[in-house]
Amino acid sequence: MSSEATTTFHSNADAAATAAAVQKTLADTKAKVLGQSPDGTQIDFQTRKTMLNWELIGRATVVPAASGSDVHLWLNVHHNRPAALMDGVKNKKAVEKLAGQIQANLG
Repeated sequence: MSSEATTTFHSNADAAATAAAVQKTLADTKAKVLGQSPDGTQIDFQTRKTMLNWELIGRATVVPAASGSDVHLWLNVHHNRPAALMDGVKNKKAVEKLAGQIQANLG
């Protein structure tokens, strides 16, 4: 079973405002930004380690759409960490939670 988790959602805000909400959410959750595009619409990041979870690596991509923008999120087990049986389920839950936090920051 794959440990990758993805989700996509639509925002009524333009790409710049949506990218700013993604960056705010990553800062709020104390994720470490590993790199980003010059316009901030693609961000590679690493979540922080908790007592129950290893770090995850992820990518957030904001794409302009006809009436706002689309956000594509991807999370996976960090390449320096051991894989576990339930990683796919946990990562899916984590990516959905992150999407919800971004949507809340969009207001």
